[in-house]
Amino acid sequence: MEKTNKVLWEEVEDDDENLDFLLPAKQVIGPDENGNKTVIEYKFNDEGKTVKVTTRTRVHKGWAGDKPITVRRRTWAKFGDAVKDDASSVGYTTVSKECVFLERPQDLSGTKPEETKAHSDLGKPGSVLMICRNCGKRGEHWTARCPMSNHSSTDQVEASTSAVTNNSSSYVPPNMRGVSIAVSDTRRRRNDENSLRVTNLSEDTREPDLMDLFGTFGAVSRAYVVFDQNTGVSRGFGFVNFMSREDAQRAINNLDGYGYDNLILRVEWATPRSN
Repeated sequence: MEKTNKVLWEEVEDDDENLDFLLPAKQVIGPDENGNKTVIEYKFNDEGKTVKVTTRTRVHKGWAGDKPITVRRRTWAKFGDAVKDDASSVGYTTVSKECVFLERPQDLSGTKPEETKAHSDLGKPGSVLMICRNCGKRGEHWTARCPMSNHSSTDQVEASTSAVTNNSSSYVPPNMRGVSIAVSDTRRRRNDENSLRVTNLSEDTREPDLMDLFGTFGAVSRAYVVFDQNTGVSRGFGFVNFMSREDAQRAINNLDGYGYDNLILRVEWATPRSN
């Protein structure tokens, strides 16, 4: 006895819009010897009534065949490496049996990606030659990131202290002791006429770095980076004084919007301080 599935109407939710499972199954008849196929399916119309839809189509199977030139080419005698191919390879193009190995390009110079980028930027318009003031190397690192900075600063302090001590046994004022590390307040004053304000500096940028960066456009009398008095961290801006106003303008034209230490610099004329 055939088993039928009965639908319990109390199990059907009121808000259930998909009631296709209540419709009879789709029927496909054919195709017959003439290629006629009949498809019978049921669906609900807009009024919710069951509608029978019958679709009749004709199926035609054809073979396009090969072009005459293709058929003639199959009768040609094989030549080259294709002579050794068996019959199963008929229709296949002879491919190269040579193995091709792909190799990743290696950096033979042993430089780091940051150093490679620094070398590649030297030839671009507006680029600045990177020179370390401690060790004198070009294009490898800035002065603030020199690995020999600790040694050089210590040597300079010892040399300057010994020079002042050995020079004379007379009294030396406090402001002259350790001249390499003592900076007077008067040296921090800006020359408003040829002074540039540089913003968006990284925390690692120091005054020697600004001297190297702006020194390629003319004589720089002084560079100053502003630090927080409590934390000692750079506040992200500084000032550069040029000896010539023309050199300062050329520095603005080349360095305003220049990428430096993963940041975009903003270089403009410094606002004169009110008396």
